[in-house]
Amino acid sequence: MSTAGRGGGRSTTLLFLLMLLLCSWHLDRGPNDNTMSRAAMVAALVEHRSLCIDPYHTHTQDKSLIDGRHYSDKAPLPALLVAPCYAVLVATGAVAPGPDGLLTPQLLMLGGFLCGSLPLALIITLCWRRLRRTAGTFSPALLTAVAFLGSFLLVYSGSFNAHLTGALFALLALMAVEDERPFLAGLWCGAAVLCEYPLAVLGGWWALRPLWGEGTWDRRVRTVVRFLAGGIPAVALLLAYNTVLTGSPFSIGYEHEAHYTFMHDSFGLALPSWSALWGLTFGGYRGLFVYMPVLVAGLVVWLPGVRRSQVWRHDPVLPAALLLLVVIASYRMWWGGWAFGPRHLTAVAVLLAWRWLPLVAAHRRMRLPVAALGLTGLGMAVAAKNTVGYAFPTEVLRPLRDRLWPAVRDGAWTDMQVPVSFGLTPAVSSALFVVALGAVLAFLWWWERPRPHRS
Repeated sequence: MSTAGRGGGRSTTLLFLLMLLLCSWHLDRGPNDNTMSRAAMVAALVEHRSLCIDPYHTHTQDKSLIDGRHYSDKAPLPALLVAPCYAVLVATGAVAPGPDGLLTPQLLMLGGFLCGSLPLALIITLCWRRLRRTAGTFSPALLTAVAFLGSFLLVYSGSFNAHLTGALFALLALMAVEDERPFLAGLWCGAAVLCEYPLAVLGGWWALRPLWGEGTWDRRVRTVVRFLAGGIPAVALLLAYNTVLTGSPFSIGYEHEAHYTFMHDSFGLALPSWSALWGLTFGGYRGLFVYMPVLVAGLVVWLPGVRRSQVWRHDPVLPAALLLLVVIASYRMWWGGWAFGPRHLTAVAVLLAWRWLPLVAAHRRMRLPVAALGLTGLGMAVAAKNTVGYAFPTEVLRPLRDRLWPAVRDGAWTDMQVPVSFGLTPAVSSALFVVALGAVLAFLWWWERPRPHRS
């Protein structure tokens, strides 16, 4: 297969399907507050044609209490995307009501596939296509797969969270920004915000950045206006959703938390602390560079060029990522509750990988460090995926030592794996996942052997 042939649609489809296989091996159906809140909203829409989750609200603490009725407190887009698909399955008889009506394990698995597995597979594919456009010392497919699969992002694939969906939309928005398509950038950014409200920080930077860019003042203003116009559909949907939910277009569900009442005061925001900033970056508790180790290589190759680079105000990635980091560090629950890694920094992880992986690929001397970092990340992510997933309690301050290692040592293999549904034991399915992962990575290395390398 020629290099040109691999650049076509068939090669892209092949890589995407391989990543989707790995990202969908585990589908989460556990009773997590976060995922159950979104699933309850979907069940309410399909079963009762209502946003009210009163029939299911006892299954989650992540909920709003408004005028005596319970609602999901989450940003609405992930649930709205899953609801039509779930309605089709229910209408065709593929899913039947259970003890809790249509709040079923199948719903959680469907949401995990659509909002976790599919977005991560697409993110990996998009980053691979970017890496392929430049010659380097790495296999683009292998480098991209190791970076993402060897990270906390793999642990959230297959789960009905919003982080990977929001990160995918944020990446699509960044791509449109780089391609100078402001309306499309605003459209994708609006979708990202409808998945995770804090991602509005990214939109703020991308909207204002053209004002101090190049070109005439009129051209720069038009770029800003086009970006804002692209965000109008998301704003309209959010205002309508808020009105139905709370009675006010400007009041979101988080202002009416039934359990986490501290969210009533400034949405749970305070001033960022040094402990939060360290904990979200290099700390072993929830550090980004600990739970996505290949980013360390990106940081190392990026730092020497900082003084030679253009002014930060022209950069679409790093200032936006830094601003989002500061916002998340301002949360009173910056650690994200029960979590594996900094789940609220999922979009930051994706944007930094988009920016830094091409830099890493251009440095031959980084091959051994990347291999070591990648294997470390794969070991952690696969171990968590095959055992406890993201169920790392808040009070466990050394999660890798005190939670992950005991689970692996004791053979606490999860049964939330698709092959288990076909009769395999969790232990056998976990072993097969490791084999499948190794086989896919070996294939990716073989597949791109003929690529030209930079000396």
